[in-house]
Amino acid sequence: MRRIAPALGLVVLLPLLLTGCGVQDLLQKQTSGTADSRDALEHAWHTPASQPDWVPADAKRIRYVAATNGPADETPASVRATTRSALPDDCTTVPRHSLDSFGEDWAPSKVPDTVERCGNWAVVRVDGGWFGWTPLSPRERAERATSEAG
Repeated sequence: MRRIAPALGLVVLLPLLLTGCGVQDLLQKQTSGTADSRDALEHAWHTPASQPDWVPADAKRIRYVAATNGPADETPASVRATTRSALPDDCTTVPRHSLDSFGEDWAPSKVPDTVERCGNWAVVRVDGGWFGWTPLSPRERAERATSEAG
């Protein structure tokens, strides 16, 4: 029986390790990873967090982390994409009232006082591309509703 327990544990953990889902992610109820393109990111996005539609089509070397539970407009996520492209035209500049929730080593160390609001995401320019996080703060959401109504 003592030999079966470690083997059983390996059987349970092996599928998680093979799918790229780390044990830490599982315990923290989050998912994280990298994607080589926007299409690959869309395919890997298995979280209730809002889809990062702001990521330009030519983005490469994308990193992401997101919670795996909660409503879409409240579930935290962060994405960093390498690209020279601009953000979509429907992104608007608003005062920043939120910060990313994860503090990954690939997150910017300094964040400006204004951000681009792209859907439910706050996005800032970083060296070589863009960094975005969600959810917006209640004030950023209110500014979104005000600008869309006007």
